[in-house]
Amino acid sequence: MLFRLKVPPEDGGLRLDLFLRRRAGLSGTMLRRLKREGRLITVDGMPRFANQPVHAGEIVAVDLPAYGPANAPVPSPAAPLRVVFEDDFLLAVWKPPFLQTHPSPSVSRGGDTLEGRVIAYLSRPAHPVHRLDSETSGIVLFAKLPHVQWLLQQQLAGDGFEKGYLAIVCGVPSPDAGVIDAPIARAAPDSFTRCVSEAGQPALTRYRCLATFPAGSAAVPVTLVRLRPVTGRTHQLRVHLSSAGCPILGDARYASAASAALSAELGLGRQQLCADRLRFVHPVTQETLHLQAEDDLELLSLLRKR
Repeated sequence: MLFRLKVPPEDGGLRLDLFLRRRAGLSGTMLRRLKREGRLITVDGMPRFANQPVHAGEIVAVDLPAYGPANAPVPSPAAPLRVVFEDDFLLAVWKPPFLQTHPSPSVSRGGDTLEGRVIAYLSRPAHPVHRLDSETSGIVLFAKLPHVQWLLQQQLAGDGFEKGYLAIVCGVPSPDAGVIDAPIARAAPDSFTRCVSEAGQPALTRYRCLATFPAGSAAVPVTLVRLRPVTGRTHQLRVHLSSAGCPILGDARYASAASAALSAELGLGRQQLCADRLRFVHPVTQETLHLQAEDDLELLSLLRKR
């Protein structure tokens, strides 16, 4: 598989091997393997030694080895998988609610996970770039090669990787658009629950109200909200909305008395939150990708039928 990178101005003069470590995430072990197997590394189509410099604007191409089949037990390929985007390097799929992204203490490596379904689909290893909570549905991005995963996670750590969510909340956020800037910490040292706390890590969420509807026998208002987390703290969107007085409907962990009662009345079986958009720069083609999928919020489906 041929992997290409354009040398940015700030890397001009850097040794070729150091450039590949910095920009492609290729380890020393991988670079030695490429040399041992006689795989070419070219710059503008011409072979170049690893200790020679690269120059701004040049195209570095690496002939990468194929990766073998996964060693882990592979779940049945009959398990459903909804593909949102795929090319030689990336695979974006839709995660349904109540499916873990990858193995965890509650789901063993042989159990049913989104990662396992992707491995079955590809018949080789897959590398998740990010994850979603079990109850949250939405788009999850996988890399087909470990260094592509590394490159995407560098974007994820900065501001070049945008995730967009839809949520239905109890009440009406005020103002109808803005930023929630509130640090998040564990509620207790051994607790999985999070809370807003001055002792926590910085957390920033941008939001915009899209529509407000009456719901339930008391006609309690509910609001469809567009969300973009700037940071990526555990349970960030759920904690921020709850702290703002508008908990996500169906979310038992961060519910208020009003949201719990309305969720029960409406028969909501899970939190009304989905990750329906991704925006990032493709680490190989350098194209900006905008991925979007239709939401699966059960309450929104009911409201649309009214």
